[in-house]
Amino acid sequence: MTVACLLLSSIWTIVSGSVLVMHRKVQSVQAGENVTFSCQSVTKEDVLQVTWQKETDGVEDNIATYSTMNGQKIAKSYVGHVSFAHSELQASAISLHGVTLQDEGCYKCIFNTFPSGAVTGRMCLKVYVISNPQVEAKLIPSPDKAENSEKVMGMSCSATGKPPPKITWRLPIVLQQKPKEYHVRLSNQTVTVISNFTYTHFKILQEHPVACVIQHPSLNVTLVLPMDSLKQGPESSMTSAIVIAVGVLVPLTFLLLLTCLFCFCLRHLRDPERNPAWPCWVFPACTKAKKCGSYGIVSKWAPTVTPTPRTSLNT
Repeated sequence: MTVACLLLSSIWTIVSGSVLVMHRKVQSVQAGENVTFSCQSVTKEDVLQVTWQKETDGVEDNIATYSTMNGQKIAKSYVGHVSFAHSELQASAISLHGVTLQDEGCYKCIFNTFPSGAVTGRMCLKVYVISNPQVEAKLIPSPDKAENSEKVMGMSCSATGKPPPKITWRLPIVLQQKPKEYHVRLSNQTVTVISNFTYTHFKILQEHPVACVIQHPSLNVTLVLPMDSLKQGPESSMTSAIVIAVGVLVPLTFLLLLTCLFCFCLRHLRDPERNPAWPCWVFPACTKAKKCGSYGIVSKWAPTVTPTPRTSLNT
């Protein structure tokens, strides 16, 4: 009988000293969004203070506290990032704003009661991130250097995320093949996944649509990236570069020649004695007709000058 009473007493202590977690014990959120943790104590004992902590590598870091005497208190390192969504002694909630990968982990709400002591609720957070999804196709040099060799198309699809995104291809039947996949782990806990393959029949790629599908648990959506544009390979790029260069250099050269011609014209007009006259057929606007004639240059713009015979002074 005594043992049964002790057992019932211990069970009652556990039940009366429990903490009800209002949200899921494990929450998932995309990086950049907000998340709220809520706890409610069902103990009948007096609650003196509520404390929120984060577990980091086995170390408990205090985030915020609330008590009737001191009110809301938030640790300096969390100011601006954490706020109280609800603060009472029997129920408490905090919000994390602009969640980052560093916020991932487990959090505790601790109700300090009297006389039993602390009762704790625990919940964990998983942060998902997806970025830089891209797909590209470009012409690459063919191993066969023959002029009539088939063009080789290189196709690549990549994305960075946590957890690693899953990449698949939507290919026509004639292009079915297994692509090569690479995983690159980054220092911020994310993984870049790259999937690529090559195909030699360029014309077939133009006739059939090809798409890269990136699947990620973030927001339970699938990112489909249609390959609606192709990056040109070295030969096409060189042709485009030549066209651009010609389009730029020809007008610049023409303007430079006009500028030089105009400068020489001004120089001649300012000092016609020191500088030989230009032929009138080069730039008729720069010289007067009589100057052309004075230097012995006759053109359709210069009138014919008949030399006057000299009269002898000794008669």
